[in-house]
Amino acid sequence: MSIVKKEDSKKWINSFVAIISIIAGFLAIRFTLQMSEWFDLEAKVNNFIIISQGIGVVVGLSVFIGIFKSKNTSALLSEVYDELVKVVWPDKDTIFKVTVGIVISLSIVSAIFVGVDYMFRALLDLFY
Repeated sequence: MSIVKKEDSKKWINSFVAIISIIAGFLAIRFTLQMSEWFDLEAKVNNFIIISQGIGVVVGLSVFIGIFKSKNTSALLSEVYDELVKVVWPDKDTIFKVTVGIVISLSIVSAIFVGVDYMFRALLDLFY
């Protein structure tokens, strides 16, 4: 059973692009604030915080508009969503069995490593 549906493609693609735009705006704000720390821009530029926030908004909007104006990017996102719709997620029992198998396997491997470590430590204690 797939979690996503074919008819919801526009909603999910728009949400993804909005999240990417917010992240880009946030990174732009953090970058300008880091530059402020390095070069003491808050003392040199009036209303630096407002300017850095404005830069973040402009970058976020630019990314949002740039992604939607690009036909290649829009086509790629639609293709990615179409492939995501085809994904068949495993059921609860399969997930539980695989998780238990992984935990048991990791326990065995870690026990082997602990044993080898203990043996090497005992050998080194004999020499030193």
